[in-house]
Amino acid sequence: MVTALPETARQVVFPARDEISVLTAAVPAPGPDDVLVRVALVGICATDLHLLAGHIGDPFPLVPGHEFVGEVAALGERAAADRGLAVGDRVAVEMLLPCRSCARCREGRYNLCERDDMATGLPRGRQYGVNIPRTVEPGLWGGYAEYLHVPAEAIVHRLPADLPFERAVLVEPLAVAHRAVARGRVAPGDRVVVIGPGPVGILTTAAARAAGAGRVVMVGTRDERLALATRFGADAVVNSRTSDDLAQAVRAALGGADADVVIEIAGVAAAQNDAVRLVRRGGRVVLAGACGAAVPVTFLADEELLTREPDLLPSFLSAGGFEPAIALLTRDTFPFEQLVTHRFGLDDVETAFETIRGRRDGVLKAVLDPSA
Repeated sequence: MVTALPETARQVVFPARDEISVLTAAVPAPGPDDVLVRVALVGICATDLHLLAGHIGDPFPLVPGHEFVGEVAALGERAAADRGLAVGDRVAVEMLLPCRSCARCREGRYNLCERDDMATGLPRGRQYGVNIPRTVEPGLWGGYAEYLHVPAEAIVHRLPADLPFERAVLVEPLAVAHRAVARGRVAPGDRVVVIGPGPVGILTTAAARAAGAGRVVMVGTRDERLALATRFGADAVVNSRTSDDLAQAVRAALGGADADVVIEIAGVAAAQNDAVRLVRRGGRVVLAGACGAAVPVTFLADEELLTREPDLLPSFLSAGGFEPAIALLTRDTFPFEQLVTHRFGLDDVETAFETIRGRRDGVLKAVLDPSA
């Protein structure tokens, strides 16, 4: 099922480390099992800046962008029948294209697909906007673009027709948050600490609250972001930069008790160390922040690990998180639109990156609008 399509589409391309271009690519009609998505909005993630800096492999030339939402522009007959989709449907596509046949995919942990080159060193990966080079046909593998190619192995989620794209664009980071909360086995009544009040961290407070957490405390260094976290489910906040004794301050914020679950989403080694030190004996620590480079983390083997026996639970990507994320976005429990503070066109990517790097103009979450 193909409607009138443009012959070419514009894309932001990283030709090489620290290089940005805006180029065009051919837009082929989708095959029988494929979907072509017109990108409505795509979030800018810290991972994109790490990719540009060459901190995550050598995927160049790369079309970045993995936090995209859009609508079906065209699709093959089998794709329409198998997926139950039609032209015009609003969709979100998970960033990982699982092979569905390796041991990890078969056990349900498709975020760890063994055919992804970040795990195996294969010449091409399976992550949109991260490790599928533009040279892989048809070259439409990133969300910083007008159109995106969606093959049969992709995981596609239909979005409610009345869910605004301005809110839906948060589905991928919110899915990451939901996976982190699930990895931490957050249960009703649990005392939860979230470290890192960036967009995913703030969304993690919302996901923890939605999971029934009894008390949620956000830890960070920027007061304006900490204040925003209180609108997304945090009962209290702690500024780790101004606290003389972080553990004591967090304990006081939790009502005199230690945390059952600590979720680190800051992406710095010091925060991962803090996470282990803040959790109660036998508690759960979720490490979900990507540091973007080979950063060592050191724990005291006996004092912090052996004799306290916390569960250390890395959380990678968003597997299993899209369904609860979409459900939460459809409710008015939290002011999701307040997270998206800046909107840029494809030609303004460098300005967007400079704004984010410089933390200018109160930027929290910036998105690209390919139609701008």
